[in-house]
Amino acid sequence: MAILRQMTGLLGDTRRTHLLELVNSPTLQWERSDVLGRTTAGRMWQLANSAMHRQPEMVSLATLMASVVYEEIGNSVPGLLPAPERLVPQVFPVKMEGNTADPPTQWAHRDGVDGRHPLVTSVYYAQVDNTVGGELVLHDDDGRAIVRIQPTADQLVVIDGRQTHSVEPLTAGERLTVVTNFYAPEGAAS
Repeated sequence: MAILRQMTGLLGDTRRTHLLELVNSPTLQWERSDVLGRTTAGRMWQLANSAMHRQPEMVSLATLMASVVYEEIGNSVPGLLPAPERLVPQVFPVKMEGNTADPPTQWAHRDGVDGRHPLVTSVYYAQVDNTVGGELVLHDDDGRAIVRIQPTADQLVVIDGRQTHSVEPLTAGERLTVVTNFYAPEGAAS
């Protein structure tokens, strides 16, 4: 199955509001994802450089998301992930601003770093406001769409780290997601 876990109400209003405050901190600098060389086009932004991930706001965000997502995966799919000290989490926010002239989209891809894929990829929808389009699409090995997920606020989608996925063009509204990938340590099989 392509989806390992899907749930709504992950953080609740208080923690989700705190997460949004962290991501919207004026100390963070953003850059268009396509300028950063990601598999995207349109009005989509990620943190401008690796130094941004060391900002206190991002350290707090990464700690929150890695712990909550790890716990949720452990509760819903026991034994899927090794102990947290045997994992390397990667947490990053993505902002999308929908419009028809330059809609953000993400082409089919698998998450990975230096040729390594995560054990698990999760997408948390922190903010989904008045969106049209922007569905998460999971693909089979031949590239065909097999699952389409319409995002809602405070929703978590967990997929296998090798799952090919994309994001349909977002033609209206705003969306903020936080991706959490869990990798095996360097040198371990992933």
